[in-house]
Amino acid sequence: AATAAAASVDPLKPTTVNHKEIRMAAIRKEMEDFILETKLRQTAEDWATEVESLTSPVRKSAEKWARTTVHSSVVQAVYNAWEMERHHAAERHLFPDAISTIKRIQEDHPNVIVGAVTDGSANPMLMVFSLMPLFDFTVSWEDDLDKARLMENVFQELDAVDQSDGLGWIYRLAVQKGKEMSNLTEEIKKKGKREDSGTDDDEDFEWCWVHVGDDLAYDVGGAATTGAKTVLVDLAPEYGQTARLRREGKRPAWTTETEEQLENHREMCMNALEKVDATITHLGQLPEAINELLKGDDEE
Repeated sequence: AATAAAASVDPLKPTTVNHKEIRMAAIRKEMEDFILETKLRQTAEDWATEVESLTSPVRKSAEKWARTTVHSSVVQAVYNAWEMERHHAAERHLFPDAISTIKRIQEDHPNVIVGAVTDGSANPMLMVFSLMPLFDFTVSWEDDLDKARLMENVFQELDAVDQSDGLGWIYRLAVQKGKEMSNLTEEIKKKGKREDSGTDDDEDFEWCWVHVGDDLAYDVGGAATTGAKTVLVDLAPEYGQTARLRREGKRPAWTTETEEQLENHREMCMNALEKVDATITHLGQLPEAINELLKGDDEE
């Protein structure tokens, strides 16, 4: 039975579809439906009849025409426009103290590497008018899932994860990218010092990862599984933050989770409470919180 089942699987058929492909397929479907509806209406008007009266062959011909009319380059252009506007909208809605907070951290720690770990396709490296100059890299659950399958034979949608250990791959990837960036920048600095001074005196820096986020389950529970010091961003009411709603068992307006997924998320939040190393209620508190965590690390 097992042999027969294996033989029935088409090895050339992709087993997964990434989120970008799903979105582009949805765009294509909307465009095809619009073109089909327009074509049927025009045909009915030309024939002085109702759309409902058109015969099946006529409909099938119109459907084929609609599918061939939508070119992949147009779908790609629409997707690009959507993605660009998504990031512009994020820039327009940044918390007012977000940029100044990151700059303060970079001033306090000149060797810091700032990265983003996202559960969607948001990418600060594409926010050219605000965050791009302040970030060194981004890893995304949506965009980097293919890398996870190659690295760790992992494929699991985020909403299917019900334990913090299932989040580990994206944080391991973040650490890997962060260390690569850190080593690269340090090597560039050392080379510059050697050229300026003519000496080989190198200063070594100890790696430390501080993960900052507003999702208790993902940002704290997930990052802690790979050794990060964690800062929970539990903002005051004036920020209008909604992340805490899920750990309270409430449904934010933006979530598409089922009731079961919402409950799993709440349980993950509760399990992550003991893994919080620091909590801030205003973004301006973050630089000092990080300094305190690093100071405690030095004392140990």
